[in-house]
Amino acid sequence: MKNIMRALLLFFFYSSPLAIYAQQTLHTDLNLKYLIKEPAVKTAKSPLIILLHGFGSNETDLFDLAASFPKNFIVVSARAPMSLGPDAYQWFGNKTVKGVTEGDEGDLKRSRNKIKIFIVAIVKQYHADPSQVYLCGFSQGAMMSYEVGLTSPGLLKGIAPLSGRIFDSLKPEVKKSASLGHLKAFIGHGDADNRVDPVSATHAAAYLKKMGMLPSLHFYKGMSHSISDSEIQDLVKWL
Repeated sequence: MKNIMRALLLFFFYSSPLAIYAQQTLHTDLNLKYLIKEPAVKTAKSPLIILLHGFGSNETDLFDLAASFPKNFIVVSARAPMSLGPDAYQWFGNKTVKGVTEGDEGDLKRSRNKIKIFIVAIVKQYHADPSQVYLCGFSQGAMMSYEVGLTSPGLLKGIAPLSGRIFDSLKPEVKKSASLGHLKAFIGHGDADNRVDPVSATHAAAYLKKMGMLPSLHFYKGMSHSISDSEIQDLVKWL
């Protein structure tokens, strides 16, 4: 009888939302702290998607998206290195250049390098397929997806910047190459975004085409600075 009661208690605990949260173990063994969901369908070398959160958030923010991705994917959500306060982090600070808000170049380079090191380490540690690595970010995380993908395209199969933009400071560091031409890009943006102008997505797509890429550009009617179910469905189809 005691064993039956224990089994029932375990069932209700592990099927509850609290238990799902409790199982989100924060890993601190690499240069960026992270959460990971290993694939339900395992293969010798699993594809990998790394999620980068936005300003003032943390690694838990996008981790719920893991349930939407294909079951053979390893899903990792990384924490930005710069603390703003309890449970609040950023990838870079901002500065104003000729009336336009840009990311601090020093912060961008430091975070870019940290993400590159993290990608190499996470692929090795979890035996992911190095030819099937995707970087997906929202807002500041989207900017970092551009920063990493466009400067080290050989590390990635594709980038998925959501509600982001390409900073002018990045462009002098981007070089045309075969690796860049093969880099896939999914650009998602709400047409009602009041934080990052939707035209940023149009400009980014045009720039990527100029650099030899073929981006997939998606606008979402009425969506503000957020992520919608339709956007995630399109992202999953793209993957």
